[in-house]
Amino acid sequence: MKINFKLSEFVISEDKIPLSVGDKILKYHIEPMNTVRDIIQIPIYPSQNSGYRTVEWEISHGRSGNSQHTFKGKGAVDWTCKDFKKNKDDFLNLIIEYTDYTRIAIYNSFIHCDYKKTSTGKREVFKSDSSSKWTFIKHI
Repeated sequence: MKINFKLSEFVISEDKIPLSVGDKILKYHIEPMNTVRDIIQIPIYPSQNSGYRTVEWEISHGRSGNSQHTFKGKGAVDWTCKDFKKNKDDFLNLIIEYTDYTRIAIYNSFIHCDYKKTSTGKREVFKSDSSSKWTFIKHI
């Protein structure tokens, strides 16, 4: 398998990451998105190093520390691609088809993807507004 990503792209700060987090990034994010990248044939990448964030980083930025980006579970990555506005729909459809992300939220310049359990037990797609408030769109 060709790897299209570097682990350093998934870390928001210069902190070292635990091996368990690196393993989760590889298994739950890089491996499935390699398929998406191969099919879409345009550059895709984590948005502004938005994979792993330490709890301390989250808290220091006014957040709760409970984000999926802290990788207490399988973690979260905000994905984007070249010409996002133009390619967003194809990109989203490939993420839905070739990954097992349980929650997918569409923002203006990226797509948040994580594995948090949903209340329905089904995979869900949301749209985010400018305040980062999610509105449910559909089950997948």
